[in-house]
Amino acid sequence: MKKTLQLLLILSSFTISMQGQSWWSSKMIQGNGNLTTTNRTVKKFDNLSVGGSMNVNLIDGKEGYIRIEAEENIMPYIETIVEGRNLKIRFKKNISIRTNKKIEVNVAIEDISSMALGGSGNINVLKTLKEEELSVSISGSGNINLKGKAKSFDAAIAGSGNVSAYKLKAHNVKARIAGSGDIKVTVSDKIKATVVGSGNIYYKGHPDKIDTTSLGSGDIEDRN
Repeated sequence: MKKTLQLLLILSSFTISMQGQSWWSSKMIQGNGNLTTTNRTVKKFDNLSVGGSMNVNLIDGKEGYIRIEAEENIMPYIETIVEGRNLKIRFKKNISIRTNKKIEVNVAIEDISSMALGGSGNINVLKTLKEEELSVSISGSGNINLKGKAKSFDAAIAGSGNVSAYKLKAHNVKARIAGSGDIKVTVSDKIKATVVGSGNIYYKGHPDKIDTTSLGSGDIEDRN
């Protein structure tokens, strides 16, 4: 319970910081409706953090290649930077962005260890993953869609976002929700699921070990 509440505080603080950029911004940019495409390259990375309203699609390819489709007057305000081994895709600070057309970002990856999503965007994994360990987290109303395999999978939500991972086959799963979001997983060996609030955790598969805790109106359900 203590760890779950700590998770809520951490993820919620990320959401508040993202919202704060908009509330206290010194400049507002309204999309002009004219789409343009640009290619960028970054250093290799292991982790991905996405902030803002945009679709980020993870595709198979040489790591470091990024292709962005966005309105031409918004494009300069989209950051794609690597700090340490963490790729951050977000809007520049002190800027409030209002788009007329959805931002699409294609990111080529070879492997990925973690994904963090803040705001109302989406992360769509179009590449079939094969990872030893994979963790994802959502703060806000965005969605993460996954497919592939992982020996260990950790999913956490603070807010109303959803993790759709029926197509990701994992041996061991840890799933935690603080809010109203849903997590859907496929697990073969062990699942530890915790819900605080009205969110739901649904699992497929026949794990030998099942450890569940639900505090609130949320459910943890076998969906075989």
